[in-house]
Amino acid sequence: MRKTITVILLIVAVIMPFLAFDILPVIGDPQSAPNTHVSDYYIEHAIEECNSPNMVTAVIVDYRAFDTMFETTVMFLAGLSVVIILANRPKKRIPAHSSLKRVRHSGGRPVFETVNKDVMISVIEPLILIYAIYVLFHGEVSLGGGFQAGALIGMTYLLDVMVVKRDKPIFNLSKTKAAAIAGFGPLIYALTGIVTILGGGLYLEYNKIPLSVHQAELHSIGITAVEIGVTIGVAGTIITILSALMERTSFDDDND
Repeated sequence: MRKTITVILLIVAVIMPFLAFDILPVIGDPQSAPNTHVSDYYIEHAIEECNSPNMVTAVIVDYRAFDTMFETTVMFLAGLSVVIILANRPKKRIPAHSSLKRVRHSGGRPVFETVNKDVMISVIEPLILIYAIYVLFHGEVSLGGGFQAGALIGMTYLLDVMVVKRDKPIFNLSKTKAAAIAGFGPLIYALTGIVTILGGGLYLEYNKIPLSVHQAELHSIGITAVEIGVTIGVAGTIITILSALMERTSFDDDND
């Protein structure tokens, strides 16, 4: 009964704001603010005001900097919630579903334990990490950014702990350490805004960072700083969730 009441209250809490407040524009309405002037303003002024040739980056981490900061914070809280929920359950590893078991050759040797797999993954992982760094620091001028870089790092972690058997994995993080790292990402984002205030500007007004460089460079430094925070937050959250789940699920079929 408690679970039923909780679900009903959550449904009501989600639906009520949409019924009580008519603040969202109709999808496809040509007279809505985004279609009449907001999008046009971004297109016409993004490069000039944000000093970023990538309009998407300008919108996400400049015009909508507050929104992106809280999105990163929500991701961190999601990972933290997973850790809290699983921490209250018995510490018992659950065998993986049979469909996830490793397929064996006719000789009985697991496919996932071949030399080719181990060698190739060891080569691929550093390349993915290098590409993640490239995506991070080129997000201001091209496609990419903190979210994509963080996802790539998280994917590298997944490959390292689930595909390759290592005595010392590249990412040797418990769920609690990963959660702490994930929280450090939003902190970097928030501190960047505090630095701009100390420089005499508004919160996240990047060209007010107290450094003796050109304003265009200041803007680039600010965007890079918050993108680093997003990368750490996203990667840390992915690793936190995967680490928490890996402690509960066994993908090893050696005892079959």
